[in-house]
Amino acid sequence: MRRVILFVTIFFVALLIFTNPVISEVQPGTGFLTATEIKPGSYDFYMEGRRSHFFKVWLNVSQILHLVLRVPMDADFDVYLLSSEREVIERSLSPRGYTERISYQASFSDYYYIVVVPYFGSRGTYTMQITFYDPPTKTVTTTATETAPVYITIPKPTAIIITVTKTVREVEAIKEVEYVERFPWLFIGLVVLAVSIIISTGLISQSIRTRLEKSQ
Repeated sequence: MRRVILFVTIFFVALLIFTNPVISEVQPGTGFLTATEIKPGSYDFYMEGRRSHFFKVWLNVSQILHLVLRVPMDADFDVYLLSSEREVIERSLSPRGYTERISYQASFSDYYYIVVVPYFGSRGTYTMQITFYDPPTKTVTTTATETAPVYITIPKPTAIIITVTKTVREVEAIKEVEYVERFPWLFIGLVVLAVSIIISTGLISQSIRTRLEKSQ
């Protein structure tokens, strides 16, 4: 008997768990003025299909918001991201049963609204996961280049100039021309030659005579 009672009790508890939606401790707001502020984490909410759910998050400048909304297979929920001035920044309008996603990098530090809207009265429990990412830290290396004049002493090249003294001796042959009065000397020479011829002729004649006389 106790086993039957225990079995029935477990059955009813399980029935209550699976038939009633699991509601987070955080309750969604019903308008911009009552929007619930949420932090990074995972939340489960039950959508009745009559009113939209309103939330808000604080983002620092350049901080990145990543939102994932998982909906039931037979439901269609759309999600919107609005600025503090209630202007639509991003939206996700996936078909029925598909997960909605939004990623946004804040242009300035402020509150941003998240609105979950049921499409054509869709109802059911959805899971909303909120993640914040800080921008990666950039290491900026600044290199300062200082220009300083550098003076280099370059020794002057020594030019060795070799002076070659070339003595050119120009020998000018001066031919002395003696102008001699040729006429007297030429005449004397002719006279001497004539006398020599005469003497030679006389000697020859005398020699011939002498030979003739001896032969007689």
